[in-house]
Amino acid sequence: CAKTGARKTMVLLRVAALAILVATQSVTAFAPWSLPVGSRHAQLRSVSRRPALRMTADKDAEIDFANVAFDSTKQMDGMVFKPEASEPESRCRLEWQPTCEAALNDHINVEFTVSYAYHALFGFFDRDTVGLQGLAGFFASQSEEKRELAQQFMKYQNIRGGKVVLQPIAVPEMQFSRLDGTSDALYALELALQLEKFVYRRLLKMHELGTQCDHPQFCDEIDKYMSAQVRRVKSMAEHVAQVRRVGTGHGVWELSKQLEEGAPAA
Repeated sequence: CAKTGARKTMVLLRVAALAILVATQSVTAFAPWSLPVGSRHAQLRSVSRRPALRMTADKDAEIDFANVAFDSTKQMDGMVFKPEASEPESRCRLEWQPTCEAALNDHINVEFTVSYAYHALFGFFDRDTVGLQGLAGFFASQSEEKRELAQQFMKYQNIRGGKVVLQPIAVPEMQFSRLDGTSDALYALELALQLEKFVYRRLLKMHELGTQCDHPQFCDEIDKYMSAQVRRVKSMAEHVAQVRRVGTGHGVWELSKQLEEGAPAA
């Protein structure tokens, strides 16, 4: 009985081995990759089974998207991906010329400088010997507005992938003791008007630079600030005209009071 069982086992093992061999040969004979290279079936297989992207163990390998089989067209020509060898200064920098980057940093300094000048005017009119709290608050708000504009330009510099480089701030010496008897309020507002005009000219130069560099997006960004700046020039010019009308006495105090209360100046 033992011999009979052993024989049956050997027969079953031989049958199983023969079945595996036949199945392997059948798959190899009918597999698509075994077809002749020039056959139509082989060509169809090569197109249908071509991978879109293939990940390799080499992390530094480039991927040329022109060779990726999305479809029969070549819409990805010129798109080559290469992993970064080192940490870049910016990953979002795109068509941002160094001249535009430097000009924007210069204008950031201009906005901070004007803000500093307005803050100095706030310090003057807030003195107890001057006592024009309305004008002091007016110039304080103007200083804060210029700082906010400088920060907006700093954010735009970062959006474009540039690097913000701050520079020293210098404020011209302010002299309020005018020999012609003009009030300190008129002197301060005339100075403010000239500062606003200067800012507009700097914006205009940046816009011209963007045009020279063929950078429409940069020009569009500057356009928004230029539109607001011409209105600031108009508003400051109106304040100068109002001070000239009211004179150097009680009218200046009344104008400052209206500014303090937030009412429109007469």
